[in-house]
Amino acid sequence: LYTLAVIICVCTGCKKFVKQGDMQKPGIVLTFDDDKVDNWYKYLPLLDSAKTKVTFYICKYNRFTAEQKRKLAVIQSYGHEIAFHTTNHYNMEEYVYKHKHTVEELMRCEIEAGLKLMNDDGFYPVTFAYPYGAHNGLFDKTLMRYFKSVRALNGTQDFSKSIIPTAKNDLLYGLGIDKSSKRSDADILNMLESAKNNNTCAVFVAHEINTGSKFSITLERLKKIIAFAKANNLKSYTASEISD
Repeated sequence: LYTLAVIICVCTGCKKFVKQGDMQKPGIVLTFDDDKVDNWYKYLPLLDSAKTKVTFYICKYNRFTAEQKRKLAVIQSYGHEIAFHTTNHYNMEEYVYKHKHTVEELMRCEIEAGLKLMNDDGFYPVTFAYPYGAHNGLFDKTLMRYFKSVRALNGTQDFSKSIIPTAKNDLLYGLGIDKSSKRSDADILNMLESAKNNNTCAVFVAHEINTGSKFSITLERLKKIIAFAKANNLKSYTASEISD
């Protein structure tokens, strides 16, 4: 469990003690990957009405139209986090180990080039998600020069990997909740229940909303997650908030 700092002040100063628990509320980190800005924009009213904040990990920004950039700016203005998901959505391990590029070339191509384009338009991502979840310790360490945290994927049945403290995280494992993940509603709600009971955060990953694609979360499931979080007083965190 995470720790809570309890400060007791006396005339000679403050002495810090720690005990189990967490000063912050338990919660949920809902993330969406890729470049589905038109789709996400459509569901802004739903997210806003539920006070649900989302982290959108953006890739292929170099191909965005002016209208998509405008929509992304509106999404950001609603309080959602605009994060980074590489320039071209390459599998980073294949880029280096299969196609024989250096890590420095990877950073220039897939990180620095895309970040510059986004920065030039007023977007300043501080958290990152790996395409396909392909990562290793070297990449993690290198990317921490650019970002507060990196998010991989939890492709296991160990759901506890995706339940983390509400602060000071540098490596997150998001659990897929779209159709391709084949997770049940019960699994997802049980994770939220665990986060509630243990003052932690459940981290989820989807791509688009209600499109029929295998990389889409159904509207029914999204509403169930939002309703459970609201009913159980789970805070909606962005990735950067739990990385501080």
